[in-house]
Amino acid sequence: AVVGGGIGGTAAAFYLRQEFGAGVSIDVFEPGAVGGRLATVKIGRHEYETGGSVIHPLNLHMKHFIEKLGIPQRKDVPSKMAIFDGKELTFEQSTWFIINFFRMLWRYGLSFLRMQMWVESVLDKFMRIYQYQQYGYSFSTVERLLHAMGGDEFPDLMNRTLEETMLAEGFSQTFLNDMVAPITRVNYGQSVRINAFVGAVSLAGADPGLWAVDGGNKRVCSGLLYHSKSDLVSARVTSVSLKLRPSKSGTTTSFYEVSYVGESGPAHALYDVVVIAAPLHQGTSDIAFSGFTPPVPSHFPGRYHQTVATLVHGRVNVSYLGSTELPSEFTVSDILTTDSR
Repeated sequence: AVVGGGIGGTAAAFYLRQEFGAGVSIDVFEPGAVGGRLATVKIGRHEYETGGSVIHPLNLHMKHFIEKLGIPQRKDVPSKMAIFDGKELTFEQSTWFIINFFRMLWRYGLSFLRMQMWVESVLDKFMRIYQYQQYGYSFSTVERLLHAMGGDEFPDLMNRTLEETMLAEGFSQTFLNDMVAPITRVNYGQSVRINAFVGAVSLAGADPGLWAVDGGNKRVCSGLLYHSKSDLVSARVTSVSLKLRPSKSGTTTSFYEVSYVGESGPAHALYDVVVIAAPLHQGTSDIAFSGFTPPVPSHFPGRYHQTVATLVHGRVNVSYLGSTELPSEFTVSDILTTDSR
């Protein structure tokens, strides 16, 4: 059984089928829509990404998935970006790379190049995860996973803010407010006070070569579910219990009882393996665990950050941005905002 029909759960079902073959039954429990955080919303005749909207070129799993499923990448639509500080556009992207380079160089020196080098160094260590997965390594804690990828650096980044880390690396507060904050705000709706590891991942979301799936990234989830030949159970899991069953040889065999509530009411089923691919923080899944030693907590510490995205249909008031261009001549499609602190 896999609890959760997002990208984690459907990928788990895909790999379980690869590992155990056609002789096993796989159930995926999902009370809502398949896709999880790769969600879309329909406005008019079009669907818009409201969750994970872009994929990094170094995401090898997603590349493998779309090749396996035969899903094409979305065609790149030319776009221009600008940064707004509340009064005027402090930066407006040109279609010419050399012009953008000299604009950055004039305003911030080599800070932008240094930032890219720092992010690349983090990504280089992050890429070690593929080697561990290739050889079947697993980790009992997040801390051990982070240490395996980045040594002491990655756990340290989790305990410092992005602002503290980049200031210590010699970046100016002006650069953080003008260039780094717009990236963290557009990706996570947060400031440069997020932890540095998340911040580095956010900055990677500004790298060139980002891509998306034609028709929505959620197509990967439904494709993995179909390819794994799993049964989708539209129900909410309420508890997972470890049970012991005596065998003919006199020993005991362990299995898991999954209790759930669907349209027809409460029910339960028995499984040899259960994968939890859903958040376990308070107010999210509310799954109870019993019979485990050591005990599995029903609620993990901390909370998820709620990011609110407002989708509006209309025309940009270019005069508000301090631009003297006519609306018909204003070609900027992405307007990022600075940290006004």
